[in-house]
Amino acid sequence: MEFIGFADAKAFVEISGISRDDLESKVYPNKEFQEACMYRFGKGNKRYIKVRPAIDFIEQHIFIKETNL
Repeated sequence: MEFIGFADAKAFVEISGISRDDLESKVYPNKEFQEACMYRFGKGNKRYIKVRPAIDFIEQHIFIKETNL
């Protein structure tokens, strides 16, 4: 599947296949991820994630390959 553009946090869970708990506890707190992939309109609380860069960032910086365990 190809996804282009932005998704809110709820939709990103469905798109990425990563559990909401893992996103909330391991991905969203990452400052580099926030700066590279997360956006808000004005001072609103709703987060939007740029889908393709976010998935690439998670794969390269947050996931640990089994061979590294």
